[in-house]
Amino acid sequence: MDFTSIEDLQKLWTHPCTPEVAKSNREAVKYQIIKYVEDRNADDINRGDYDCFVSLKNIINHLTKNHGSLITSLFIDMKGSPTAPSPETVTWIIATCVQELVDEQYLLYIYDRQRVRSRIAELVRYLSYLKQRFDEDYTASPGLAHMVKLEVKSRLRPRRDIPLVRAIRTLSMVKNAVQIDENIRPFLQKNSRDSLISFRSMVENRFNKKHNEINLSSFQLRGFQELFQAAISKDFSSEILSYIIQSSTGSGKTEAFLFPILLYALLTQEKRGTKAILVYPRIDLCNDQLQRLIEYVYAVNATLQNPIRIGIHHGKTEDLPLKCPHQGCSGSLQAGPNGFVCCDDATHTVNFVVKKTATADIIITTPDSLHRRLMDREGKLNIWNKQILPKYIVFDEAHIYTNQSGMHVANIVRRLRHKIRHSGGSEPIFIASSATVGKPKEFCCNLFSTEDAKVICPNEVELEEMGREYIVFLKATHPRKILLSPEASQEEQTNYTIATNLSAMIQTAFCFFHTMLKTSEKNRIIGFVDSIDIIKRLGEKLCDAERNRRLYQLRTPDARLETSRNRQCPHVGCRSLPPNPYINRCQTYLDGECWWVMQETDDRPMSIQIHKSGTTQDCAGGQPNSEEWDMMITTSALEVGFDHPGIIGTFQYMAPMNIPGFIQRIGRGGRSPADMPIAVVVLGSRPIDNFYFHHTSFLTNPHDSKLEIPIDPENRYIKAMHITSFIYDYISTRYAIEVLDQVYYQVDTEETLSLIEQTEENLLIDICQTFNLRYDVAKQELHMIKQYFASCSEPLRVEDPTSKYYCTVRYLKNKTTVDDIIDRLNRIAYYLEEN
Repeated sequence: MDFTSIEDLQKLWTHPCTPEVAKSNREAVKYQIIKYVEDRNADDINRGDYDCFVSLKNIINHLTKNHGSLITSLFIDMKGSPTAPSPETVTWIIATCVQELVDEQYLLYIYDRQRVRSRIAELVRYLSYLKQRFDEDYTASPGLAHMVKLEVKSRLRPRRDIPLVRAIRTLSMVKNAVQIDENIRPFLQKNSRDSLISFRSMVENRFNKKHNEINLSSFQLRGFQELFQAAISKDFSSEILSYIIQSSTGSGKTEAFLFPILLYALLTQEKRGTKAILVYPRIDLCNDQLQRLIEYVYAVNATLQNPIRIGIHHGKTEDLPLKCPHQGCSGSLQAGPNGFVCCDDATHTVNFVVKKTATADIIITTPDSLHRRLMDREGKLNIWNKQILPKYIVFDEAHIYTNQSGMHVANIVRRLRHKIRHSGGSEPIFIASSATVGKPKEFCCNLFSTEDAKVICPNEVELEEMGREYIVFLKATHPRKILLSPEASQEEQTNYTIATNLSAMIQTAFCFFHTMLKTSEKNRIIGFVDSIDIIKRLGEKLCDAERNRRLYQLRTPDARLETSRNRQCPHVGCRSLPPNPYINRCQTYLDGECWWVMQETDDRPMSIQIHKSGTTQDCAGGQPNSEEWDMMITTSALEVGFDHPGIIGTFQYMAPMNIPGFIQRIGRGGRSPADMPIAVVVLGSRPIDNFYFHHTSFLTNPHDSKLEIPIDPENRYIKAMHITSFIYDYISTRYAIEVLDQVYYQVDTEETLSLIEQTEENLLIDICQTFNLRYDVAKQELHMIKQYFASCSEPLRVEDPTSKYYCTVRYLKNKTTVDDIIDRLNRIAYYLEEN
């Protein structure tokens, strides 16, 4: 050997000459060992060998042959001189790395110290032997897993190697690359330096780091440059070009569009008005983005003469779940008369978040609320009649806008473009953002009605491997009735159980939680179900199995944990290694009924919460503490935007409804770059479940064609609906607030019809331009709308069955008039919008 004793190697291992470099290379060697073992295990599992292992000899041979230079670099870092290690030293280094991986629980020795299995393979082994158990005797318990597969993927993330200072310096030169819009030139001349300094402070406060510790990825910088350049350019046209930001979940897409928005808001802070509108498909996502924006602007706002105000426009603005943004404070914000106040420290206040009744620099909203702002008085007073009009319009999680919802959004965009242009001659920039859109350019052009679209995404050379992710596919057995005591006489055979697909999901869920590798910070699971009825049953039964029956304890490794939970445990010597079938045989372990990797911290019932229909409940159906949960079971409501840092595992029950949604779901786990998340998919007995089990690549590595988002903005029925709404947009833009109140809130159809007839020719021209219609088609649509408004003025004659309103309006016995009915409906609509 290179040294006289093993002790010398051990000293260099613990005290290398170049510690930081040696540590990095040591982790790289360990990562290559994990990759090799996991890939070998996955190959064996997918061939049906669930008791797989890899010999230490094969690991040494593989590392020596394929990563010899890496091991040599590690040895040089240890010794501090360019000396090549001997074969014996290489063997010692590899064996020591394996031992460390076992200590860290990424690997476990199998039967002896010459064979190892990955932790994920051990979990798959338990799932493959899964049985429906209710008591201590498992001999008659039905098996629930027909087959199990494992897909292991490397996680690729954009490399963050561009210092923030360099990015800001690059931004300061963007103005030299375009012809500057004359409306923005004064702000660039006067405020550029101060705005860039304030922006740098924003980012430092958000990440709680100094600027020299913050790096951006190349695609984030490109997005920053492209979008800011478009905002200050004189020649930009929203009909010619739109943008889509596309990258994997957790890679920093939000910053790619948020940074230029924040800089633009700082640059133009002297002008009161809305600079950007951020549109999210769900209220939960709006609230998440509000929290992020508060964290960016909180500290900097205290230094600004005109603080940046954030508007939240949706129907549930009371009791917003917000955390205090003050550095080091863990309190939550509560609404007060003058804004939000921290419950832990009343000096921590947030008074720059406003509702729809006030003007905001950045508005966070939903498509439905944006649709109303185009027509109503809040939009007219606080958005469209201002010194400056919205420049950035962002539709985040854009893959949600498919089919009919996408058609609606596409027509809202058309109306919005017309509104901004005719309210002040500004040119908006439309941006989509998503991790899962096939053919992004075509989708973007359809959604935003543009001639072209630019895709801002990481290039292949900009990606780096950051850990691994695991997707386990469990094919459940067919539902069947099982006799629990087959040895009993025919007269006594009355004890049956039903082994269903849901049974497989229940047993899988607590096996997953109690055996997966957890840390103090990464220890939660989120599960997805596509049925409100099933989520209720799954939640109730899983809560009963965990908290009442504590069925997980039937598989506790008693001999290792020194407990007495598992009556089937023979208490053979297995504290440091799983029992060897030839030396200290344990049939319980061989049958998969001892979950050997369980730790003492796993020997407790998990806290389960169920999120559906916008509400979260605990097992008892009560209001839970929002942070005290181990497993969250939900529907598609949380498949986007729910970015809890503690989630490391996800599960999907039955085949997913669509592939983009599935990718979003498994992306909820392991948001940090170094995480190695696990997803478990329990597939049932339906044909679609069988298909996905035998074609897992459709879910794990889908082709672009499987991620295409169908959208038809020219759908005549959807377009007709928005032409009707456009009339109110038109009236809101061109008439006084009193007129808008009369036609929109009081539903004065006679006045509306009169206004249409007064400006019919101009209205038709605008409809043609906005919705890309021929003049004769637009005239026909408008004629039908006029007919409808005229019919609204006809008297209601209950005695006349031929009356147009006879079949469409219910005549009340107390002789309530149509005006009374409309007034009542109007009050209800106003109440719903306010609440």
